Order: sequence, then C-alpha cells, then structure tokens
Amino acid sequence: MPITDFAAFLADISDPKEFQPVTIPTLTAVAGRWYDLWTTVPPVGVAPTTAVVPTSATLGALGQQDGGGLALGLVAARFNAMNPGVFLLVDRLSHQGGLSGIVTTAQTTNLPTAALTRYTDGVGVMIGLSIYSQVGASSTTVSASYTDQNDNTGNITPLVVFGNNGFREASRMVMLPLTGDDTGVKAVASVTVTSTTSLQGNFGVTLFKPLAAIIVDEVNGVAICDLVTGKWGGGLPEVADGAALQLLGCSASTNLMGSGTVLFSEW
Repeated sequence: MPITDFAAFLADISDPKEFQPVTIPTLTAVAGRWYDLWTTVPPVGVAPTTAVVPTSATLGALGQQDGGGLALGLVAARFNAMNPGVFLLVDRLSHQGGLSGIVTTAQTTNLPTAALTRYTDGVGVMIGLSIYSQVGASSTTVSASYTDQNDNTGNITPLVVFGNNGFREASRMVMLPLTGDDTGVKAVASVTVTSTTSLQGNFGVTLFKPLAAIIVDEVNGVAICDLVTGKWGGGLPEVADGAALQLLGCSASTNLMGSGTVLFSEW
C-alpha cells in the first residue's frame, strides 16, 4: 500500500511487502576498495562473455518479485558484517567480459555494451570495470570511451589506476569517473589499458545505477538501516520491473563477510 504518513512507513518496515535475504561468504579484500559481489553472493552469478542485459531472473541478482500494478520500492535493510563497511544496492543494467590486462590498444571485444532497457536516459548510470580473474602485478592506468546522457559519443573517462595490489584481484570493481559535467552513461564502446599489467586475466564493463547505501558500522551486531534509524542513504528508491539488484561492497578491513535482509514496499 502507499506510504502516506510516518505511521505507514513504520508499518512497512515492520511488515514489508517483500524481503530478500543476502549472504556474503568470506571474501579477502583490500580495505577501502570496491568489490563487485555478482560472482560471490548466492545465487552466484557467472562472468559474462557477450554483451547482455541482466535481469532479476539472472543468477547473481537478488531475484525480487516485480510490483505488478504498483511500484516496488526499497525501504530498509538489516545487516550484520564481520567488519565495518558500506554496501551499495545497485541495479546492474548491462555487462560484458573477455577484456585483457595485456592488450594496450582500444579493446572492443564484446563491446559496445548492450543497450540499456532500464534507466534508458543514462542519467545516474555509472561505469565499473569488474575483474573476473586476476590481472597482472604491473601498475598501469585504464580509461573507457562512452556515450553520455546526451548521446555524445567518444567521451573518454579520466585515467584511473589499474593492475597491481588493490587494483587487480578477482571480484574487484574499478570505478571509472565521467568527464566534464556528464551525469550518466548510455553505452561504453571501448576500453584502453595504457600499458600491460603483465597478466591477461579477465575483466569487463558493468553499467549500473546506484539505488541505496547500507552503512554497517557495527561488528557482530545487526545494523538497522532505514530513514528513521539512519545508516541508509538514497531515500525510498523505486525498483524498476526486472531490475538485476545486487550488492557492491567496500570494507574497512581485509575481508568482506556478512548477512542480512533487504526490505521492500509497494506504492
């Protein structure tokens, strides 16, 4: 039912329309780095090859039900983690794989990314490079050529560090910032590694839309995350039908591990 007042909001938190449990097995991490939990959190997803659009039915996604005639929305989470950190709930919009850490020309294998079917205006859509098998220990930089929210093609992201410790491990997500005053991305056409990382590995482009942040500042205790208690960022975001919801994680320590529940409402 619609959230009409504070009492209705409290009712939705205590008796949500839907909830999805989440379990994060132990993942060795580098503190302060983002990790793509697509191939870690059950039901475990697989590394994509061709450019495809994942949905709620794709392994790796939380698998929530659509709202039907009503809009489905995120309202809260209850989370326990081994170490303090932050998790982002995102809609994984488009992904591909098969890129190499040793090719130093513009890579177009399985690119461009598949056309967006959700958030098709590109506004707020971000680029991440998901590492599926480890690239090399030689430090270099990487950039991507993308189409922005206004359909301008050939925009190049600023260079970011790629390869070596903290920027090469499997499950790492290397975020690519946008250029100028761009506010989103519709597609990525190519990725360029400036110099070899010394190991091919396997990585790919992931386009995603952040929806909410879950802040876990307790150890071995349940973090209550909502707009009343706090530790919840993003308001009450609507979840598109078929959304491939997943978690990105960033730990304050050397591992990611935890479990929790994501709560949904309808309005």
